[in-house]
Amino acid sequence: MRPTHLADASAWAQLHRNDVAARLVPLLVGGGAATCGITDLEVLGTFEDPLERAEAAAERAMFPRVAIDDSVIGRALEVQAVVAGVAVTAVIVAAAAERADLVLLHADEAYDRIAAVTGQPMERV
Repeated sequence: MRPTHLADASAWAQLHRNDVAARLVPLLVGGGAATCGITDLEVLGTFEDPLERAEAAAERAMFPRVAIDDSVIGRALEVQAVVAGVAVTAVIVAAAAERADLVLLHADEAYDRIAAVTGQPMERV
């Protein structure tokens, strides 16, 4: 299955909620959820135990990956110029999803602000 969504760290952080798990787990199992380097850094940064972090990193390596290249950074810079006060990581992840033509799955108000400007598809969990 080709990925349809880029799952942001904010969505991963809510995976303990039944409603979020019901939405995210089928995407993960079916190959419909992708990740990117920024999201991996954020998710893996929550692990204090090196063994648990290594296990999580191995699992994340199995997900389809969205590249963060110069075109993504260029788009992030364009959006950042219009949407003030949004974290750098948010504009980069949103730009990566947009460039890859994926729906951004998230639980962060910053992405709602970005979508209001870009018009890109996003799904709030």
